Amino acid sequence: MLDQKLTSLTIFFPFYNDAGTVKKQVEDAYMFGGKVAEKLEVIAINGGTSKDNTLEEIKHLREMHPDLKIIDKSGNTEGYAVIKYGFKEAACEWVFYTDGDAQYRLENDLRRLVDKQIETGADVVNGYKESRSDSAIRVFLGNLYERFSRFVFEIPIRDTDCDFRLVRKELLDKIDLVSTDASILPELIKKLELVGAKFAEVSVSHFPREYGVSNYTAIQLLKEKFLGDVTLYFKLRKMRSAYEKFRIFRFGLVGIISVVLQYLFFNILLNSTRLAPFVSVIIADHISIVLAFFLNNYFAFNKTKFDNGPKIFSGFVKYYAVVVMSTFIQAFVVYIGNAIFGESILVSNIFWLVGLCFAFMWNYGIQSRIIWSKYSSRG
Repeated sequence: MLDQKLTSLTIFFPFYNDAGTVKKQVEDAYMFGGKVAEKLEVIAINGGTSKDNTLEEIKHLREMHPDLKIIDKSGNTEGYAVIKYGFKEAACEWVFYTDGDAQYRLENDLRRLVDKQIETGADVVNGYKESRSDSAIRVFLGNLYERFSRFVFEIPIRDTDCDFRLVRKELLDKIDLVSTDASILPELIKKLELVGAKFAEVSVSHFPREYGVSNYTAIQLLKEKFLGDVTLYFKLRKMRSAYEKFRIFRFGLVGIISVVLQYLFFNILLNSTRLAPFVSVIIADHISIVLAFFLNNYFAFNKTKFDNGPKIFSGFVKYYAVVVMSTFIQAFVVYIGNAIFGESILVSNIFWLVGLCFAFMWNYGIQSRIIWSKYSSRG
């Protein structure tokens, strides 16, 4: 398998204030790209009006490699979203890109991506950083954003920000990337998923920056990502399948059925046994929790259901913890309402309903993205 090659491969880099790493990246592309592909295309993107001589370095490299393709975006106002022009111009069956700053290296890890593709048949092979060679604040904020992004977009990979990825060009041609900022990354991954891409991952090395400084401060980047991702979220909703769009209504129906069953079981126990009312509440509540779990598994989230005993048990344990937490959330909302507005029956009922809404959002958010995520229920 180690000697197998891709039929054709485009490698591109976005360069901006990267004069000191242009030569290494381009020459590595020709050296190591030629070892993993029968046919190779290399593209250098000039991603803006650099403060150094990045464009001149790129043009100098073309003197050494006449087939080097240059995309000059000197007037770029889209930041890192400039990578979408590399995807559009790529002419080969496979497209690989990474950053121009050489914090990712091709010499070992490009071969690993190709081997993983050959092994799995994946359409997208994404790297994930073994460790991150950045400042503590960038690492912290990067990890924070990674978890936020995976939760909001249900991203199928663990490291959205790892720009060391191999993608099948056929699938890139099926999507239209519209982001004009760093949100291009979750947009790329999510839209590839929506058109049916199969994903695989490999760990890759991340090295300290050898030249220059980042074009963003950690706070600037996080701000751009969060603001861009809010806009992206609503754009992506329009692309969701009918199953995903109506899933929340099925989930709500299960919730209503659960409440009705809880009420019925409570009254049955209350009228046919000598159990104390509070004991009847606990028993009825747990019966409804079990039934709701199975209704969710086979109805609300039937496309990502747990399909065998061990997985069902593991899923139920997670589900139970989430549901118990939602009870505390609802109780806390009622407590706050009573503390501020008094303990009248009207106030208590109003905040019971408000708490129910928060509990519903909590339950649906966690259950759809973690418990019945297509990536967890298959694990």
